[in-house]
Amino acid sequence: MASNDKWDVSLFNDSQIIKQLRTYTDLFKHLSDWPDISVYADIFKKCQNKIIPVAQSTVIDKFEDQYEPRVYLKGELQTRTQNWHDFFNAIIWLKFPKTKKMLNTLHFTQAKQRKKGSNRSTLENRITQFDECGAIIITNNKKLLDLIKNHQWKELFIKNKKEFEENIKCVIFGHAIFEKSLNPYIGMTCHCLLLESHELLEDIKNEDFSNIDEKIMDIWKNKISKSPLKLNALPVLGIPGYWPEQNASFYENTEYFR
Repeated sequence: MASNDKWDVSLFNDSQIIKQLRTYTDLFKHLSDWPDISVYADIFKKCQNKIIPVAQSTVIDKFEDQYEPRVYLKGELQTRTQNWHDFFNAIIWLKFPKTKKMLNTLHFTQAKQRKKGSNRSTLENRITQFDECGAIIITNNKKLLDLIKNHQWKELFIKNKKEFEENIKCVIFGHAIFEKSLNPYIGMTCHCLLLESHELLEDIKNEDFSNIDEKIMDIWKNKISKSPLKLNALPVLGIPGYWPEQNASFYENTEYFR
């Protein structure tokens, strides 16, 4: 696996997790070196995304110049070049523009209301958790969702492996998970929204993410923003094919599969 500071387009195909982004990583695969801000801006424009990638500010004197306010007020996405974390963040803005915009709106509103010196709200913490390490689990089988809720990992990944492979999809949203996938390690965990939907499952199988983007945006706007309950944890490397040695002893690791 390439080091984390080296541009290497071959790694877009090295990880089953990163392969989820292939529609958008393909827009960058012709590059021999890191994309600069102008490349990001051109790709966002070609994708008809109104957010504008800009260089990160070195001096921030006002609330309006901070990261989330600047996205909300000016539509400017501060993006560090030669940085995988920001690269994957930009990719998620392209893949899930409506959800990212909603998360930014909620973040901005919460930060604006927060009294100086006070802690971040539960909602802000949930937003950050999902934005960095979130995923959406979609299936047409409620039983599989119940296994996740109850942390019944052996039943989910071993006893129901065939059912899992055919009738559930884990759509990773958090850009930090993609960054971690460059050098994966036991312990990687996604914090998930669980959805039972035959229609959305078929969309994902057909690489169509527009409806799920709309759905997740609506969930954040009308449900989570009003009741920021805990997300469901998932030891993501337990998914069939996401770790090279998924034998019985692998799933016996209770430090990971808690």
